[in-house]
Amino acid sequence: MRIIFNELQKIWNVRILLIIAFLCVVFYAMFMHHWVSEYHRFGGDRVYFAHHLTETYGTTLSQEDFEDFRLYREVILVDLDPFFADNPVFAQAGIFNFDDHENFREEFGIRYETLDDEERNLWYAVSLELGYMIRSEFVNDGAGGILTSDNVTPDAYNLMRGFQNIIGMYEINILGCDYTSPHIESFTEWHQLSERELQRLEEIQNSGELTNIMTQFTVWHTWEFGRQLAVLVILVTLVLVSSLVTTDRATRVNWLQYSSKQGRSILTKQLIAVLISAIGMTTILVAVFAGAFSFTNAFALWHNGINSFMSFPFHWLSITYGQYLLLIVAIIYVLGFGTAAFAFVLSRFSKNMIWLLFKVIPFFVAAQRLSNFILRDFLAVYIGGDIFAQITSLVIALIVGIIAVVIVTRREKIVDLM
Repeated sequence: MRIIFNELQKIWNVRILLIIAFLCVVFYAMFMHHWVSEYHRFGGDRVYFAHHLTETYGTTLSQEDFEDFRLYREVILVDLDPFFADNPVFAQAGIFNFDDHENFREEFGIRYETLDDEERNLWYAVSLELGYMIRSEFVNDGAGGILTSDNVTPDAYNLMRGFQNIIGMYEINILGCDYTSPHIESFTEWHQLSERELQRLEEIQNSGELTNIMTQFTVWHTWEFGRQLAVLVILVTLVLVSSLVTTDRATRVNWLQYSSKQGRSILTKQLIAVLISAIGMTTILVAVFAGAFSFTNAFALWHNGINSFMSFPFHWLSITYGQYLLLIVAIIYVLGFGTAAFAFVLSRFSKNMIWLLFKVIPFFVAAQRLSNFILRDFLAVYIGGDIFAQITSLVIALIVGIIAVVIVTRREKIVDLM
């Protein structure tokens, strides 16, 4: 045990830890920070309503709760109607509240091809006032006088659009309203799916789990953040443990170890120290970056199922968001453990740090690609996506690493010095 502790001290030295800290800061700033900072902006109203519905109704939205949620429209209108009532551009078009605006859009949309010049200018003026990207040359014929310079769409308007989207998705995917195809039906119509994929989509449709409250942006940001964290774990593990055995070989300390039975067993103890270090470092990184990701408040959806009427794509497993997170963390641990095993083998056959570097860099590229293959669109039912192939590739890589480690440690006990 004392030898293992000494090897751990050699691994966890101040210089290496400072390098790792610097790498983590730079890597987070370049590849991970925006998945936290942009979560609510990218997710927009769907993220807002996923959290609102969860806080109000729980993890699923029953039909009774849905009818109650419809009343939330009146809450939005309290802030939205004054925006229309106080605006002279809307007043000129006869718009004094949100419902007036909806009626205006419907009427002018139907008659768009037959609008006269005055009506067409009025249409563009109303559209531009709401912040739509309508080019100014549409109204350069003198109608520009009815435009204002403040073309910022109010938050309440965007919230209303998000509310209407949620209502529409529930009516289509849960209540079966037929004004457009449900998500699952549309997906199967437009893509050629395997029998297993079709069977899984049918299971999701019939299981009732689509009443879950979840947004695709939460799942998307989670696996993207997890994918980057996995790459960082691989990189940091290589930096932390790779040099241990190579340093001994470069200084020929291993020659002294070969001179006794106990010395030949040191490599096994170094392996134990390497694996302990990999698990320890992975734990630290997961804890630190889970803390960073918590600023998204996505953990509030921990008990929500990942297949939902308001999200896409659908997933192979009927699990909660929390279980989804734990699976990603488990894969990250396996990747860290496997990286340590391969790093140990590579360092055993490297005479110096230069040779080690030539071996570590290709391995890092291969490990990073394996990580991306497994975690990109994690568990999603996509064309060509096969979670069984992804997990199998991870298991095979881990088994190969373990076998290589066993061979190396056994060989060390009988290797000839010359």
